[in-house]
Amino acid sequence: MSWKLWLDDQLDDPATPNRRVPEGFLGAKSTYEAIKLIEANGVPEFMDLDFDLGGTHTAKSFLNFFQEKYPQVPIPEYQVHSRNILAREIISSFISSWKKSLESL
Repeated sequence: MSWKLWLDDQLDDPATPNRRVPEGFLGAKSTYEAIKLIEANGVPEFMDLDFDLGGTHTAKSFLNFFQEKYPQVPIPEYQVHSRNILAREIISSFISSWKKSLESL
């Protein structure tokens, strides 16, 4: 199954209608929910990520799991919709390093 992941803890918050799950995506509000979607549907073809997921979890928590569980799977295309500029850099840097590690295999 080909699918797209929308990761955002506010995806059903009435105060943030711009954070709803876009058409064609499956939504997760937490690292746990994103992991469950991957376990049920396989690796997504595309990921749209928020960084802060409430509490101590972040998109980086999810990406750490993803890298450990699927170390040699091609990394899906992605974008970051977090408004946190530093968070965008953290995710981009992590994925860039991950891609480089795959290229050296």
